[in-house]
Amino acid sequence: METAQPLQIDSVQGSPVAIFVATRAEAKPLCQALRGTRVALPRSGSVERFELDGRPLLVARTGIGQANAETAARRLLDAVPVAAALSVGVAAGLSPQLRSGDVIVGDRVILPRETATAPASLPCDPGLQEWALGRLRRSGDRHDRGGIVTVERIILTAEEKRRLAAYSGAIAADMESGAIAATATARGVPFLAIRAILDPAHEDLTIAFERFLDGRGEPQWVQLSRYLLTHPLSLPSLVSLGVRTRAACARLGRLLREVSVIPGRGEKI
Repeated sequence: METAQPLQIDSVQGSPVAIFVATRAEAKPLCQALRGTRVALPRSGSVERFELDGRPLLVARTGIGQANAETAARRLLDAVPVAAALSVGVAAGLSPQLRSGDVIVGDRVILPRETATAPASLPCDPGLQEWALGRLRRSGDRHDRGGIVTVERIILTAEEKRRLAAYSGAIAADMESGAIAATATARGVPFLAIRAILDPAHEDLTIAFERFLDGRGEPQWVQLSRYLLTHPLSLPSLVSLGVRTRAACARLGRLLREVSVIPGRGEKI
């Protein structure tokens, strides 16, 4: 986990919306789809600022996992008063009805504990849920609302997904939303998780990601090249996952282009 440093962001006019996304592969198509005015933030690390119809939007790349997500969320939310915090990116499908690309609006974020007989959960803001669902209904994109469970590692098999769904009651799983939800809730910031399904419930991921991803979930290109040399049949799967990630995050980016209508804290949508 990286050491938290004070985040250097100039004073932001209005109430920005904070968007947290784990990796470059997710952030790049999302930011491209926003089509806002990009504003440079010197010394801000992995935070980019956009202006969309007068509403500032701060996109923070966290790295994968709860420890990285908590560090990034604390740095940003302690530095800037925001209207809302959104956890955005791809997720594993746990419901058999979900297809790759379906958008999930979280009604709660579930925090399983290995020693607990039942998982804990944090609710997502009802007003933000309705904002997202209303825009998804208008766009016609396939979507669902339900629980999103936060896990400690990449889920590889359909059997793992089945067990996790039965235990948690969630319809999707990611690795960051729990930490971001807890950090936002502790600061009184309205929170919502919006995720797009990458791998459906029936799909096994047969790729050993831990061999070539660094601690933030970014590919280490030398290790990746070596992995593909020894596992050439993995290349089509990797390409497919990359294509699906870009399409899913571009869809989420188009949804987020309407963040200008999200109110400040204490206002109604």
